[in-house]
Amino acid sequence: MSVRMRVLSSGIVQVAPIRIVQQLDLPYVLLLSALLLLPFQVIQVSIAQPIHLWLLAALAIFAVRGDLRILTPAEIIGYLVFIYFALVMTFLQDFDRIKYQEQILKFAFIYPGFYLVGRWLGWSFRDRPLPLGYIFLFGLLAFEYLVQTLALPVIYRANSFGQGALHGTFIERNWLALYFLLYSYTILLTQRGDRRFIPFFALNGMVMLLSGSKTAFVACGLIYLIHAKTPLILKLIPAAIGAIAYMTVFSADFTGDMIAVRLEEERGLALQASLELILQNPLGYGLGFVESHFSRTWLVIRGLGEGVNSVFAVPLDLMIIAGFGGLVFWMVLFLGLGTGAMAALLPIAALSLLNPLHQAESVYLFLGIIVSLYRGNRSAVRRVSSKRA
Repeated sequence: MSVRMRVLSSGIVQVAPIRIVQQLDLPYVLLLSALLLLPFQVIQVSIAQPIHLWLLAALAIFAVRGDLRILTPAEIIGYLVFIYFALVMTFLQDFDRIKYQEQILKFAFIYPGFYLVGRWLGWSFRDRPLPLGYIFLFGLLAFEYLVQTLALPVIYRANSFGQGALHGTFIERNWLALYFLLYSYTILLTQRGDRRFIPFFALNGMVMLLSGSKTAFVACGLIYLIHAKTPLILKLIPAAIGAIAYMTVFSADFTGDMIAVRLEEERGLALQASLELILQNPLGYGLGFVESHFSRTWLVIRGLGEGVNSVFAVPLDLMIIAGFGGLVFWMVLFLGLGTGAMAALLPIAALSLLNPLHQAESVYLFLGIIVSLYRGNRSAVRRVSSKRA
């Protein structure tokens, strides 16, 4: 407890108690616990991560307290079209598949569950501060570094790729970078003024240097260009400085040989193979197809094959799964079509062209929160403007 003091006309100081601790209602506790559980991806309870158990509890609470009217018709229709074609193409075609049951569970229940709860939580926080801020994120980054340096048992597991890159309690470095990017972006959307970009860039710059995740920082640049209130000509100056620093830090990745490898053996070749699959079967191939196909095909593509259940670009992978239905799903979910949040989701949509974001639970939770926060903030601005008029 704290006190509020005001001086009366008589000169007497009146003391009145006020609350400094925010009410710990269920949305607050749920979001707080999600932010704390999401990083611990290497911990398994049977086949589930701790955040999956959290989802079950959150959905049960939403069933009692939530309201489906937080969703727009576009969100509902976009998902139903996608899951219909995804399931039909899975069960009516006889292609070889790997772990398709797991993929059905994720796309039919886990991913939409995270998005639904995220939409509800975001709407609950549209007019109050989020539970944790930059102090938590900088502290978490230091914790992740410590975990990996000491190779702490249970919460750390070494991986065979990206040696030396920070991933800590996450399965891999890109998921770590994505967590910090999406939550710091969520915080940024609740703030005003261009000074909010200082901690945002400081945090994500440190994450980029430690994790080596390059594409996440590109999304930071897009976020600045879209949301900063500075005139466009003045935006280009820090954007150019950032681009030069980015190219300097990762200069080894932009040599002619490295670019040739990316185009001829990795992403470029994956793009070509994906487009050929889509043209051969525009209706899609269903779930579990990608891993099986690229494990057995004569065409060897770096980063695809056994153990990888999606191609690099989200819209291409969703189209391989469900054809036109997959493209509709991407446009609604990642581009914000029909949700009123296209400006907020555009940087994430751009990032999804280079990374399989649709395979991460945290992405759906943060997407839902960001859509609700952005729509809520826009509605508040319109209400204030109408009152002033």
